[in-house]
Amino acid sequence: MNNEINWQNYIMQIEKVMNLNLNQASRLELAIQIKYLSDIATPLMAFPLEERLSIAGVYKA
Repeated sequence: MNNEINWQNYIMQIEKVMNLNLNQASRLELAIQIKYLSDIATPLMAFPLEERLSIAGVYKA
């Protein structure tokens, strides 16, 4: 299974959704930064949690 994300395509779609107008230099730098963050997050997201640990708590006021 290929989980590789096309960051350029992602940025173009977000530009449309958010009605932004980025220049090419900004798009390229943004792609570099997003790829960097993705590389950092990948091993963190793969870290196994113990069965008894709650993944997300529920806030109760």
